[in-house]
Amino acid sequence: MKIGLLLFACCWCFASFGQTGYHDEMGRSVSRDYFEKQIVEGPYFGVPYENGGKILVHRMPFGKVDPERFYTLTGNQDALNEGKMLIVIYYPGKDECNSTGLGNNAGTFDKEHKTLLKWASKYDAAPPIYLYSSPSGLEKYKNIILWQQDPEGVFASEFFKYPYPCGSFVVIHPSGNYRAILGEYPLSQIQTSLKVLRREYN
Repeated sequence: MKIGLLLFACCWCFASFGQTGYHDEMGRSVSRDYFEKQIVEGPYFGVPYENGGKILVHRMPFGKVDPERFYTLTGNQDALNEGKMLIVIYYPGKDECNSTGLGNNAGTFDKEHKTLLKWASKYDAAPPIYLYSSPSGLEKYKNIILWQQDPEGVFASEFFKYPYPCGSFVVIHPSGNYRAILGEYPLSQIQTSLKVLRREYN
């Protein structure tokens, strides 16, 4: 009996030491130093993971989805039929990033919206769609564009599983291929995504 308990205790200790609480994007256990280095030097976020741990999430995901649901739920079925891309700006709710800073004013936002409209026209995309998870903090922009709640939470469940700071975007091609940036991003990355998707999938 004592030998059995000793073996169990040893196995538990080895398991505990083997699990750092930090995981790479594949879910494998990694050291804290490696984890933090990826966040500082690479395009990663550290987000909550099972049992109080953390896991790396790539900030610039790309892949493929069934596009019809996303176009239909945002009222853009015609855009899908016409072969136009979908630009979605996603607001997670008020946080330290999107409630402070030089870019946090209606004038800047209006200029960015007009820029997006030009790019949408140039690269065969529908006008940008603005979605939110929580509307807190959006009051100052209400006279510039229409913000809508994420329909059925479909964008959060597919692309924005965590409240990435500042806001995020995703561009979806009618083929279903997409490119996104999670968290704060330069506006020019939306243009880059439009260019890449049009070049690769048209």
